[in-house]
Amino acid sequence: MKGIVFTELVRFMEKVQSPEFADQVLTGAALPNEGAFTSVGNYPSEYALAMVGEASQKSGIEAAELCRLFGKYLYNRFTILYPHIMESYTTAEALLTHVGSHIHTEVCVLYPDAKPPQVSAEVENGKTVVRYQSHRPMAAIAHGLVEGCMHHYNDQRTLEWNCADDGKSAVFTIGG
Repeated sequence: MKGIVFTELVRFMEKVQSPEFADQVLTGAALPNEGAFTSVGNYPSEYALAMVGEASQKSGIEAAELCRLFGKYLYNRFTILYPHIMESYTTAEALLTHVGSHIHTEVCVLYPDAKPPQVSAEVENGKTVVRYQSHRPMAAIAHGLVEGCMHHYNDQRTLEWNCADDGKSAVFTIGG
C-alpha cells in the first residue's frame, strides 16, 4: 500500500484523538518499521490493519467504523493534496463514475508501483452504482471515501452499501 495512506492514517489519529494516542497505537501495533512511514513509500497492508486494530482496541470503536471515518477524512485530504484531479469534477456522480478510468490512472502516473483497487461506476435506473474490488480488506475505507465525496458535493441522496464478509469488495448504491 502507498505510504500516503499510512501518513494520513497517523495524521487522522493525531487529529481525532491526539499525537499521544497515535504514538500509543504505533507502539502497540509493534510494526517492524516502528511506524516510520513516508508518503511515497510502499508498506504491507497488514501494517494498516494492525494500526486500525490497535486503535480500535484503545478507543473502543469498531475497526470497520474507524476505517469508515478515516475514509471520510481521507477524501477531504485528497481535495487538498490533489486539487488538480479533484477540481476536474463538479458533482459526486461525475467523480465517482471516473475513479477507475481517470483518478486511479492518475494515481498510477504519480506512483507507478501503485496497485489501486478496481472501481467501476455507472448510472442504473436513476441511481449511481459503484463497485469496489480489492486484494486488500479495505472496503470500509471506500465507504468513507464515498460518503466524503457525497458530503463534499452536498449530495443529499441516500447511500446504501453491501460489503463482502472479507472486506475486499462492496457495492455502493446512491439514489433517492
